[in-house]
Amino acid sequence: MCKKAEGNREYKDNVFRLLFGDESKSAELYNAIKGTNYKSNAVIMNTLQNPLFVDLRNDVSFTVDDKFVVLIEHQSSINPNMALRCLLYITRIYEILIDKGEIYKSKPMSIENPEFYVMYNGKEEYPEKSIIKLSDLYKVQGIENNLELTVTVYNVNNGQNRNMMERSRTLDEYAVFVEKLRDYVDNSGLELTEALNKAVDDCVRENILREFLEKYGGDVVSILAREFNIDDFVRIRAEEKAEEKAEDIAEKLLELGTPLDIIIKATDIPIEKVEKMAKKFNEKV
Repeated sequence: MCKKAEGNREYKDNVFRLLFGDESKSAELYNAIKGTNYKSNAVIMNTLQNPLFVDLRNDVSFTVDDKFVVLIEHQSSINPNMALRCLLYITRIYEILIDKGEIYKSKPMSIENPEFYVMYNGKEEYPEKSIIKLSDLYKVQGIENNLELTVTVYNVNNGQNRNMMERSRTLDEYAVFVEKLRDYVDNSGLELTEALNKAVDDCVRENILREFLEKYGGDVVSILAREFNIDDFVRIRAEEKAEEKAEDIAEKLLELGTPLDIIIKATDIPIEKVEKMAKKFNEKV
């Protein structure tokens, strides 16, 4: 039997963990996923709130009926390496939670069965349900695998997976809340914090996650502002890296004597910039 993980109060929550990070909401969400009817007293929270695990993005984890459940919210495009990340996470968590002295005894240990779920609510089109397998990452495909791990991904954007949403009012309202947030941030013309505050206020007035937002509204806005800013930073860096790669390609094409119009078509770099690069290249030559 696993020991319960200890939390770290300095670890900063995200909104998903703040909303679903207690026994009653975790039970509600798990019942929505599995079609079960567990009560909150059947759930034991084991979320590892430790900065060492930030890179593995463990949002909520708990045990229920001898199963170890890991729930992860994913707000952008799905990471194809999620199964490997979950493998690293579950390896670490077993290492921390089990009694290491039991490993070397002749009696078989008893550990909880792991289950992995991703709740996807990004902007990109995605199926209502998909499976990510560790074996998809193996260099050699089509042979017997001695190690497998599967992650079930559910699209929980508003309007998706209606059966699941009907079983969890909290999840359904959360999907509406996320949709409103994006609409206000993208289309209201307000500054980020103002848009987030307006979205929260309107949801409270419309009885969407009302009790939760009345209790944690200020924290929610602070968390979301940080996450939106991080997303912007990641997007900008990705664009910068793509531009840097395009420039590298353009430089190689210039070395080969490629006409400028072909370089522009191949790299999507503006003509003015390609001309400047060509001028610098010719000066070096």
